Amino acid sequence: MSQPLIEYVTGNTPSWAQETIRNWEKVFTRHGEVDTMQFVIREVFEPMSQIDMREVVGQWDHYAGQTWLDAATDPQYKPSKMCDAFRKYDENPSYYFSGELENGICLSSLNGGPWFSDSGGNHRTIVAKFACERTFGETDIYPQISGVLKHHYVADLEALDLFTKLLPFRDQGIHATVERGQMKDSRTSGKHVIDYELAFFVWDSRFGDDARSQWLSPQQFRHFARHVLRRNGQLTRLDRLQHYWLQFGRNDSGSLIYKN
Repeated sequence: MSQPLIEYVTGNTPSWAQETIRNWEKVFTRHGEVDTMQFVIREVFEPMSQIDMREVVGQWDHYAGQTWLDAATDPQYKPSKMCDAFRKYDENPSYYFSGELENGICLSSLNGGPWFSDSGGNHRTIVAKFACERTFGETDIYPQISGVLKHHYVADLEALDLFTKLLPFRDQGIHATVERGQMKDSRTSGKHVIDYELAFFVWDSRFGDDARSQWLSPQQFRHFARHVLRRNGQLTRLDRLQHYWLQFGRNDSGSLIYKN
């Protein structure tokens, strides 16, 4: 009978097991004033995929903040469930490599970055990393875990960063919102791809009673935000001149004023 995996873990602890499990929430923030999901422009789902567990660096909630070793041997969340996950591996070691997982580990990445277990399979992720390490030590071949669900997020992080930096300027009369609309939903080669389009609405009342507002594309929004940030939200003489020129010379009382 082969040695239980948890005994292998404690007796042959790999160096990476002392690394802290990173928190997906810090990469893909869903709470607070700015939700990363609002800036996602593409989602790609790949069910029943393979993964090199060395590319998995963290997870959502549960064991984030612990080391991989502590999560296995002294779990801060549902210890009985972790013990059960290790026991099930010992009963059926091929489970992680044969596709029997059937999307039982859900992995997310942002803009091609490393992978995090997210929304499903946190316990199995920890077991799988150690199972792969043992197989590698015994065979000198690092195996792939089969049957995982990969969820690729692509987000406009530059727009998100600028949007966040604009928030403090609400006190000066600048208010921005973002809307995301689905553009395309396609399935090909086993992948499910959803594309979105972002639109920004900006209200600028720094000109007093003559507030200006406009819907902006992501590119236009980036130009506007950088224009405001360069001047720390202060209107320049040129801004005011352009405002009066548009208002009285062009009968345009709505367009935002910024340098493209």
